Amino acid sequence: MVPRWHRFSASHAWLTAIVVVTATSVDAARVDAAQSPTVEVAGSVRLPASLGPGDPALTGLSGITWLGDDRYAAVLDNSDRLLLFRLALDPTGAPEAASDLRLVTLGEHHDYEDVAPCPPALASRIATKRRERGDPVPATVLLVCEEDTPAVRAIDADAGSLLGIVPIPPRFLQRRPNRGLESIAVEPDGRCIWTATEEALPADGPASAEGRGTVVRIARIPVPDTLDPQPAAEFAYAVDPPHAFARLLTGEPLAGLVAIVPLGGGRLLALERAAGPGLPPFESRLALIDTSSGRDVSAREGGLAHRPEDHLAPIRFWKDTLGCNLEGLCLGPTLGNGPRVLVGVADNGGLGTPTQLVTLRFQDGPAPIDASALGLAAALAGTALLALRLTSPSPCSTR
Repeated sequence: MVPRWHRFSASHAWLTAIVVVTATSVDAARVDAAQSPTVEVAGSVRLPASLGPGDPALTGLSGITWLGDDRYAAVLDNSDRLLLFRLALDPTGAPEAASDLRLVTLGEHHDYEDVAPCPPALASRIATKRRERGDPVPATVLLVCEEDTPAVRAIDADAGSLLGIVPIPPRFLQRRPNRGLESIAVEPDGRCIWTATEEALPADGPASAEGRGTVVRIARIPVPDTLDPQPAAEFAYAVDPPHAFARLLTGEPLAGLVAIVPLGGGRLLALERAAGPGLPPFESRLALIDTSSGRDVSAREGGLAHRPEDHLAPIRFWKDTLGCNLEGLCLGPTLGNGPRVLVGVADNGGLGTPTQLVTLRFQDGPAPIDASALGLAAALAGTALLALRLTSPSPCSTR
């Protein structure tokens, strides 16, 4: 015999179903929000064509990094220049103006593609060695990657001196022309450096083409002298094919990984850039990848394009044509209401379009919960439970 308190009418089942469905919907929304970040375009601001008469053109900006407060640095590809500047943001994260722009001449001309702050442990090691040799100690050390050698180099951000080379995995030397090291970034805890190629290494698979993506390698390089250095590792990331466009010119479309933004714990934002000879000419895409659960492919000599089981599993959450060639991206300050600002640099690519800075509002993890939705769920749950209490006999009843 079923106990009396387990008996319920159809009306009880209907009310109970409301509670279950409502709670499940809220939980599902929380899970989806926790897995997928959100991004909104905040605004953009143009940079001047040059800093003054006789100065080189501000063109080919390819990578950007935040130096704290309102200070930033960007590199110019196929040059020997580093750009330092300040960027004022309004309360919504939209850029108001770039100021105090200064070009620093670097010690060598290279195809510089990205820039990042130097990890404190590595900067300290550089300072120690320079003191031992009687050389000036730089106030600010940055890392840059360039794809013609290719190499990751430490530089003096004020004097432009080249301070040394960070070793990269040997197979990264066998890159495709103009598709080599495109990104450099540092884990927030300073224990490792991240770098990646724009398109697949020749041994790993084909370059991108119309209807076909490319599989790149992302390298994790441990920083010496840290308390708990991350081990060296490599990860395979599959870039989506080029976007759809209306062809206007001859030429082949392409797609590649142009920037990585570490969020901590091995989680990275991957910025893909697709380009095609038509309209729209560019598409920018963001994906969240988690290397902590990824497979280390450093032992693989090649063939990554044919091993999908080795690829990282991206959460693709944003894409936009933007009307510009977004080629560099970095994490910036936190806004008062919670989101972080992502600051990007749009290279004019020799197309005659303006060089500009683009800002995005980035929400990592759960988005703010709609209080009205929770109130409705609570009201429905309360009504259902009250009705169930009033129409059901007490478990202790003798009726």
